[in-house]
Amino acid sequence: MSTVNRALQSIGKSNFVHYFEDYKELAFSKEKLSGKDKMSLAKKLLEDNPNASKISGQLIRISSAITIFKNGWEEEALKEVIASKHPSISKEIKAKAAALISMR
Repeated sequence: MSTVNRALQSIGKSNFVHYFEDYKELAFSKEKLSGKDKMSLAKKLLEDNPNASKISGQLIRISSAITIFKNGWEEEALKEVIASKHPSISKEIKAKAAALISMR
């Protein structure tokens, strides 16, 4: 399994696409991010996801997304989303992922 795939599993493919801009903005906001820096987005993710129960899980998502952006893997990650055969990855998510690639 590639490092990008592992990071996407930690984030969730739909989540990565849905919050792509939030993750990107946070990833490049500072050279070194603290837990406090990530907390605002973590709370937003927790509130927006009825299946999420812990802030720690959201912080893991954020750290994995930051890894993708800091390593320049975002296009590869979006292509993984588009290629996904998983039923939870809707046509809308794939279309948004394709649009994000074309905006780069």
